[in-house]
Amino acid sequence: MNKTYSGLTSEEVRILTEQGEVNESENRLTRTKKEIYRKNILTWFNFINICLFAVVAVTGRFRNGLFMGTVLFNTCIGIFQELRAKKLLDQAYIMNASKTTVIRDGKEQEISPSKIVRGDLIVLDSGDQIPVDGEVLDGYIEVDESILTGESDHIGKEKDSSVSAGTVVTAGKAYIRADRIGKECTAAKIMAEAKKYKRAKSTLHADLEKLLKIVSFVIVPVTIGLYFFQKMVLDMVWYESALKTVAAAVGMIPEGLVVLTSIALAVSTMRLLSSRVLVQDLFSIESLARVDVLCLDKTGTLTQGKMETVAMEPLNGLSQAEAEKLIKSYFYNEEKPNATSAAIIRRYPAEEIYRKTEVLPFSSDRKYAACALEGEGSLWLGAPGFLFPDGCGLNEKISSYTSGGCRVLLLAASSQETCRSGILPSDLKPAALIVLKDVLRENAGEIMDYFKKQKVGLRVISGDDPATVSALAANAGIPGAEKYADMSKAGSDYDSLVDEYTVFGRVLPDQKKELIAALQRKGHCVAMTGDGVNDVPALKTADVSVAMASGAPAARDCANIVLLDSDFAVMPQIVDEGRRVINNITRASSMYLVKTVFSVLLSIYVVLFRQPYPFLPIHLTFISALGVGIPTFILQLEPSFERICGRFLTGALRKAVPSSAAVFMIALFCLYLRSAASMDTERGYGVLVLLTGTAYLFTLWRVYTPLTKLRIAVIAVMVAAFFAGILLFPNTLSVRLAQEDLPVVLGSMAVIPFVILLNAKIYEAAAGKEEA
Repeated sequence: MNKTYSGLTSEEVRILTEQGEVNESENRLTRTKKEIYRKNILTWFNFINICLFAVVAVTGRFRNGLFMGTVLFNTCIGIFQELRAKKLLDQAYIMNASKTTVIRDGKEQEISPSKIVRGDLIVLDSGDQIPVDGEVLDGYIEVDESILTGESDHIGKEKDSSVSAGTVVTAGKAYIRADRIGKECTAAKIMAEAKKYKRAKSTLHADLEKLLKIVSFVIVPVTIGLYFFQKMVLDMVWYESALKTVAAAVGMIPEGLVVLTSIALAVSTMRLLSSRVLVQDLFSIESLARVDVLCLDKTGTLTQGKMETVAMEPLNGLSQAEAEKLIKSYFYNEEKPNATSAAIIRRYPAEEIYRKTEVLPFSSDRKYAACALEGEGSLWLGAPGFLFPDGCGLNEKISSYTSGGCRVLLLAASSQETCRSGILPSDLKPAALIVLKDVLRENAGEIMDYFKKQKVGLRVISGDDPATVSALAANAGIPGAEKYADMSKAGSDYDSLVDEYTVFGRVLPDQKKELIAALQRKGHCVAMTGDGVNDVPALKTADVSVAMASGAPAARDCANIVLLDSDFAVMPQIVDEGRRVINNITRASSMYLVKTVFSVLLSIYVVLFRQPYPFLPIHLTFISALGVGIPTFILQLEPSFERICGRFLTGALRKAVPSSAAVFMIALFCLYLRSAASMDTERGYGVLVLLTGTAYLFTLWRVYTPLTKLRIAVIAVMVAAFFAGILLFPNTLSVRLAQEDLPVVLGSMAVIPFVILLNAKIYEAAAGKEEA
């Protein structure tokens, strides 16, 4: 590719842009502000709450509509956090977004793919995702067309070949002309689907969706039935029946939990972004926190990604000087050399001693590259085992290097003056061994120690020699690093391989994917780190994927989490942040679900046994604010790094159901007491609110045990505020305290903790039998 190209001129680009000949993309980086407002305001739960408030407004008892304050507050917080997240995420993504190199006015320029015009001259390199349909004008590339065909074979593209948008360059370099753009691309629809990154698997998201569906199904028929039952059967006046129905409905809606979850995850993305970690979807934080196996490549994780050439050994009688000439000629005119090539070039500066006539770019499937030299045959450079599958008599020499953590490349020579086919010549002979060494990260040992302490299993999956990778992994302190498999010879029993080995070398892209899938079949939650095009299939297969911003655009775009500084050292921070937010959400959800569960039970009871609903909306608003909303909001940012196990909803219900049952029993007791003691309405409400508040505050203590100084302070303030509220605002709360009720109230308050603990034992026993 020695030809000079000038591409389109600026004036031609301007005219084509005005004519609409632009590769416009309908894909937006993030939601628009309008979408954020709509998503947070026009929700099913907001609609239900607005309808309930409208009912309260019609009765004129506006103090019972205080629940709308919580709804409005949560909605405003959600909008604020998402707008802030949008701003920061847009800025971060724009800074790290994939760019396309084009030639205009005779110069290379990096532009957004959406700025490409018809006829643009585009420069493609390994790792690029092709943005348009076009024709190869010069050069040679290999393209992964699996997005279009489903076949994983890499297709060679040379001059006059056509290429399609959405496919990925896996090797080589070429110039193409943009012929079909935007919606004209033959694969436009397929590409739009294929470019969608796979969302991280989230237990939290799945359980929340399940909960919301159940509540949505229950709330409408129950509240309608409750209203007409109280009005017609119990002969209540319409406004009293309406208020009690609203109280039941407010109790069943866990809107605070849903919004708290979104806010907590959004805040976590902000915290991580300040550490240069871009989270592409909120729930991937949870997924990484649940990971129990982390698969990583050595480059950029165990090592700094900076290689150095430590030795070169000529073979078969070749002199040192002649071997250096061949190496210098091989690397001459190599554009954008990778880390390996750059390390060799630093030691042996490229020079055109022999002129290149053909180039076969490196492929992660082949594990070798080649070039043809005019009058000198061809040179082949790559992994010894792939250049000479049957061996070349150098095993002992190579092992002496790899056992020390070095990487060995073999330069082989042939009299054949062509290499484009990729087929190894029959007269291929070893010419020189090139020995390189990766520089181990200074903090690699600390990072690995962190994951060992967190009981996260580690697997190293690399395309390099297994002995080399094993030695590096051992130096980094990875347990079981001495157990390594050469995947070029290991067979296809992946389920057994992942149990037996820790380090996997000579791994092909499809094998990476199969190893990840095998770990998932074993019941593991798997995270995968990667930075190359060859990592994309495995990244998409993993439960959660992490990519380096400095890596290939295709890898970065499909990952759930992107390390903007390509610094693997932040991984412990990501896991800790995920565990903190999910553990705190789980605790908070237990408190929110108390109200939901007992409200459903109570609503069904009053209909079946012809009883009035015992609560007013303001009672539940007051109790929920001090027993749930305020304390959980304050405690949400607490450190909490315990490993996450089990399902989110199951864990939340274990603490919620016993307390829900207790509140249900309290309500029945108060209904009986009101009738037996001939209490007036406000006096009955006073006993009910005191006992229900006691149950909530004890549950708060139980959920947040073991206690810390912050937890003790928060619970103490909530207890004080609860009793102060009842004493100072009895009219607002529609309660009245009578001295003759004091023995019953104090006795009941003393019994409530024991009732909750007894309920917990019964629930645990029942849950244990069901699991068995």
